[in-house]
Amino acid sequence: MIRSKLVADILNLLLDGDGLILQDQVQFLTDIEYNYTGVGLIVQFSHSSSIHNFKLVGGANIFDGVEIKSSDLLIGAGATLIIKEGIIDYLDIWSFDGKYPRKELTEYALTQKWDGSPRRQITRN
Repeated sequence: MIRSKLVADILNLLLDGDGLILQDQVQFLTDIEYNYTGVGLIVQFSHSSSIHNFKLVGGANIFDGVEIKSSDLLIGAGATLIIKEGIIDYLDIWSFDGKYPRKELTEYALTQKWDGSPRRQITRN
């Protein structure tokens, strides 16, 4: 189970479109480690064995294209989801100015930014 609202919202937007098949994996994920790097955040996931029933075969290894705006970020951040052997592995968030807070963002606006995306947004105040 994903505990972080921010991480759950990012996954929701990143797995829209071409990542739809990976949405079924989210229910088997647990966010187990948060590594604040100063320039961003790396979120490691563990998963139950049932996730292998929804393994991505022959698809992309990276899903990106979500922009993060927050009063805690000077100019915003981006997010990339890394897929390893067809299974969601980790989420990499990085600040555009190289300074990311060492805390969970609770106020933010997320926007899909990849070419051809529906530009869906999720906002939390």
